[in-house]
Amino acid sequence: MSVPSKSNKTWTDIVTGKKTYQLKFLAAKILLGRLTHAVKDDPSPGNIQKSIDQLHALFSKNAHMPNVQEDIKTIFG
Repeated sequence: MSVPSKSNKTWTDIVTGKKTYQLKFLAAKILLGRLTHAVKDDPSPGNIQKSIDQLHALFSKNAHMPNVQEDIKTIFG
C-alpha cells in the first residue's frame, strides 16, 4: 500500500488536529500527539510542513506493517 502524497490536504488536517483518528500504529499515535502540540504552539506554515514531513516519513518507512496499512485506509479511505 502506498502512502498518499505529502500534498494531500488530509495531512494538514491531521497535524493541526482538525481531524482526529483512532490510530492503531503506536509510534504514529505518539508522534502525532507530539506534533499536534507543536503545531498548536507554532501554527506557522513551516512548522506544519515539518510536522507533515515527519509523520509522512514514519508512515512511509513502515508502510509494510498491517497496522500502518489499516491506519492509512482509515485516514485516507
